[in-house]
Amino acid sequence: MKKVISAILSPLMWVISRIYSYRLSRFFRKCWNSVYTLWIRNFLGEMPLDSKIASPCGLSKEGSKHIFIGHHSFIDSHCILGCWKGSGIGCEETPTIRIGDECTIGEYTQISACSKIVIGNGLLTGRYVYIGDNSHGGLSYEEASIPPNKRELISKGPIAIGKNVWIGDKVTILGGVTIGDNVIIGANSVINRDVPSNSIAAGSPAKVIKQLKQKDE
Repeated sequence: MKKVISAILSPLMWVISRIYSYRLSRFFRKCWNSVYTLWIRNFLGEMPLDSKIASPCGLSKEGSKHIFIGHHSFIDSHCILGCWKGSGIGCEETPTIRIGDECTIGEYTQISACSKIVIGNGLLTGRYVYIGDNSHGGLSYEEASIPPNKRELISKGPIAIGKNVWIGDKVTILGGVTIGDNVIIGANSVINRDVPSNSIAAGSPAKVIKQLKQKDE
């Protein structure tokens, strides 16, 4: 039965592909994303018209007005941006997310703040990146006996990411971390400590594996 259905659908899909080409589908997708951006930007603190958010993306139930996006930035589909009001250690009264100019955030990236996350200009991320300054509770026995979704949000501090940073696929960046300018972070890395400017970091937990230098040095 499957072979019969496949034999019928295959030539039909070929005909449809000649009429509705992949290039045409990308054009309509781009048009829809422009409309989607005009709608979703009304729920943010600030986002200029020259930046885009692809459909669909998720915003937290609270605090989306504390998300600020710079000029000429692009957030790909299925990303989640969230500012959460926590009452635990390190949480801010007004948590914020600030994304700079000319940033490109890959698909399925999650950025979550209960303190503060500041991202400099020119960031590029791969897919499935997590940037979060918070966690559900600490590591005590008493907290472990509470369901995770009922524990207090706590933070080890803000996250600061410098200019022209390249973050590979499936990287995790944790609270209290500062990443300098011109940094490259390898795929699947876990960043739980500061990374200096002009360096390459990789691993879990990540460490600096190379320092970038000018040719004449």
